[in-house]
Amino acid sequence: MTRPTSHGGGEAGPPIAGDPSSFPSDAELSRTLVAATKIASLSTLTSEGFPYGSVVSYAADDAGAPVILISEMAEHTVNARGDSRASMLIVDGAGDGDPLGRARLTLVGRLEVLDDPGALRDRYLQTHPYAAYYADFTDFAFWRLDVAQCRYVGGFGHMSWVSADGYRDAAVDPLWEAAAGIIEHMNGDHADANLMYAQVQAGLDDATDAAMVGIDRYGLTLRVTTPAGPRMARVPYGEPLTESDQAQAAVIELLKEARAQRGKS
Repeated sequence: MTRPTSHGGGEAGPPIAGDPSSFPSDAELSRTLVAATKIASLSTLTSEGFPYGSVVSYAADDAGAPVILISEMAEHTVNARGDSRASMLIVDGAGDGDPLGRARLTLVGRLEVLDDPGALRDRYLQTHPYAAYYADFTDFAFWRLDVAQCRYVGGFGHMSWVSADGYRDAAVDPLWEAAAGIIEHMNGDHADANLMYAQVQAGLDDATDAAMVGIDRYGLTLRVTTPAGPRMARVPYGEPLTESDQAQAAVIELLKEARAQRGKS
């Protein structure tokens, strides 16, 4: 069977307006999703070879490998002792609408027990402080998923395989903690600025409304209303950001540029 390469019989939707080349890579999006999420679905293999799904809490190490704390009594631990092959599904829980339109990531690899977790123990407990109650139980141990492959899905029609090296080498977006607050602020208090970004920088002159749906080190992502229907737009900054504190100045600079361009027209 040949896998389809598009939805809906091959009819493509309207192109993304603005500069779609400014989107983060799927490797960067994968690392950021792992950093921003704390819960995953873990799949291990039973002795009969069937996939067994469970829910785990995790914290990622510096290379993006998830670290989990699990009991020897748990079925997934029994499975991992018998066959180290496993996968973890991590889903972006933010946003409204169809959950199948949200970003998700499947990490495929092998589970290894950490006999001496060291600083990773502290990192896990900082992320999940409630686990301090049972972290030192003799039947609990820290395990890490050694990532071999990643399957990133950014929504309908956006998906790719990311190599293990590409995943490890990618950086977490510096705006990941601040992004939700920035988006809420821009949509609640500066809808006029969002519309100007869409009309001027993204070239959608006839746009009637625009909402920010994403912000990262490289630029803004907008959902735009036009007479012809909804469009997505991407507006980059002049330079990538290195810290979240730079976001406010970058967004203001984009607005200044939009006003200057409009003034010339």
